[in-house]
Formats: sequence, structure tokens, C-alpha cells
Amino acid sequence: MDKYFLSDEGRARFKRIRISLDTTDAKFEGFEILDYLYDHGSSTAEELIEHTGLSRSQLMDRIRTFIHHGFIEGIQ
Repeated sequence: MDKYFLSDEGRARFKRIRISLDTTDAKFEGFEILDYLYDHGSSTAEELIEHTGLSRSQLMDRIRTFIHHGFIEGIQ
């Protein structure tokens, strides 16, 4: 898959999470990925790596988890 984006359900769920978090709260693992996709729409793995500072392997592990949980979808 070349690009990733928040699914409609993922966008709604993340919006609720984002609103409920205080800026002092610890953010959950992968928050920065969902936050970037929420603000920027579809993005490539390279863009997400650049933004998050994660290795490709770490990023892909988190993306697979988010796809499994219905937050993210991939497009080619």
C-alpha cells in the first residue's frame, strides 16, 4: 500500500480520543501517526516516518495494528 488514511470510523473515534485528552495526558503509542493523518489526510509511509521519527519497521507495525482495529485504511 502506498498511502494511508483514517477510515471514517477511525476519524470519528480518534476525534473523540483527541478531544478527551488533556495536553498534559500521556499520549498512547501511535498517537502521532493518527494525529498526523487526522490533520493531513492521506500520507505515504515516508511522510509518516519523517514526521514521527519512527523506523520503517516500527511504523509498519503500528499501521498494521491500526488497520486491524479499523482506524486506518491503505490505498495504492
